[in-house]
Amino acid sequence: MTLATVDQDGRPHCRILLLKGLDAQGFTFFTNYQSAKGEQLAARPFAAMTFFWPTLERQVRIEGRVVKVTPEESDAYYQ
Repeated sequence: MTLATVDQDGRPHCRILLLKGLDAQGFTFFTNYQSAKGEQLAARPFAAMTFFWPTLERQVRIEGRVVKVTPEESDAYYQ
């Protein structure tokens, strides 16, 4: 997926990430909190993402608020 965030000057930044999951809570991805995207999301917890859904032959675009997973989920992923 492509994730878009904005920096402190309002400039957009996009990068490719691995979409790890989708459930009733939303979409899940992981990142280092000290990375540029992690710091941008901490300062402005909103993002946009785009990915291609081959089965539907459609591009999916999502915009919304980003929230951290639990520390346990994060630790389990990075172990």
